[in-house]
Amino acid sequence: MPKPTRAAIYTRISNDAEGRELGVARQEKDCRALARAEGLTVVETYSDNDISAAPSSRKPRPDYLRMLMDAEARRFDVVLAYSTSRLTRRPREIEDFIELHEDFGTQLVTVASGRPDLSTADGRMTTRLTGNVDTAEAERTAERARRKQKELAESGRHNGPRPFGWNIEGRGADQRLTVNEAEAAVLRECVQRVLAGEGIWKITLDLNARGIPTSTGKTWATQVLRRVLLRDRNWGMRKHQPLGKDGKPKGKPQLYPGQWEPIIDRETHDRVVALLTDPARRSNNRGTAPKYLLTSVAYCGECGGHIVGTAEYTYELKSGKTRIYPHSYKCPHAGCMKVQRRMTDVDDHVSRVVVALLERDGVRLLGGDPIAADAARTRIAELEAKMKIAADRFVSGEWTDEMVSRITAQAKPQLEAEKDRLRGAQPADESLDEFTGPDVAKAWESADVETKKRIIRLLGMRITIHRVGPGNGRGYDPASVTITPE
Repeated sequence: MPKPTRAAIYTRISNDAEGRELGVARQEKDCRALARAEGLTVVETYSDNDISAAPSSRKPRPDYLRMLMDAEARRFDVVLAYSTSRLTRRPREIEDFIELHEDFGTQLVTVASGRPDLSTADGRMTTRLTGNVDTAEAERTAERARRKQKELAESGRHNGPRPFGWNIEGRGADQRLTVNEAEAAVLRECVQRVLAGEGIWKITLDLNARGIPTSTGKTWATQVLRRVLLRDRNWGMRKHQPLGKDGKPKGKPQLYPGQWEPIIDRETHDRVVALLTDPARRSNNRGTAPKYLLTSVAYCGECGGHIVGTAEYTYELKSGKTRIYPHSYKCPHAGCMKVQRRMTDVDDHVSRVVVALLERDGVRLLGGDPIAADAARTRIAELEAKMKIAADRFVSGEWTDEMVSRITAQAKPQLEAEKDRLRGAQPADESLDEFTGPDVAKAWESADVETKKRIIRLLGMRITIHRVGPGNGRGYDPASVTITPE
């Protein structure tokens, strides 16, 4: 058999926290030195950086698999690795490599573990024993890591990269989290916006537009913001998920008091979690505005599930004629799908009801004090009328400048006080102020779909679309859509 001359280098390291690939670079350097000493020509290199080869690891090693396929294609004769443990820590993969040698003659040469002789029974036994030792060491390492993680959790210490809302101070046993006031203010703002019914996608776009980065300096994505808002860390707790020997979650997550100051209280956190994990809430991962007003808001009158909006489409008949099916709401749930209604009819109906409610009692329904607001508006109108009369009499010559100045000096502080009183009586969310005044209809017409959905939820409206017989009928029957308090 001719002496093998073509070699491939395989490097791997389990943990490269800094992402600098220094470990695999050192392995490759040592392997190239070995290749020169053995008189081998390196024809390919394979590297799986920051990937474990332990039995518990579920992360694939793409270059390892590519190397096996290239070996079967006889593109090289020898695999060079720093040690057998760098190649694998799994007994099953040791057997795969033994079969690779038997079928294709591929040899293994290592810097630290020597040259396993896979052509003899003793050599294969030694390789298997070495593999079992490597596996046992990997399992011991995993056990120590699991114990360490549990100890950190029980002591309430943070582990991992800097979380949004906090700074990491100190090192080692002295490491601790301290509140980053600027980011904490942003986090509280996001919490309040979610509680007010604003969509995650909209908050995400706003944060990026304002140039507010994540804790790693990147732009926000909807799922990233959602995970940040759901963290138990926000209310001062350290979450720990126990892992089994296979590396998969085992049992229920456990909570321990964290060694840091909370940013929000538990009650607020529970409300956020209830909102964001509500099965009725459709997540929007694309960062775009919702299209249809009542999707995941209105209910099917037959099965009780949420209805969805559908786009308009055109169907060509066999006769050559076309039929246009307009936007509609329908029940999408298997076993039902018995309700469908033209979207414009339902939206117009719901909009009229919402506007009427807001015009009549919008301040109270959206969280304000209507009595105080009306009193403040009346007083503002009186003071503004008094100042206008004074100005008119000055222009006509009836009053002197001194008289007007005296009236103005008295009225202005009162006017500002009444405006403050009006603002205090309005809903806490200032973006909803325009939906409490005389121009509600105009504000509703110009509002985006997300804002309209938020107002419907704040009003506590349960909208149910009922079936109206075979084909659901061609005309619109207002009685087929009921709107009741939640």
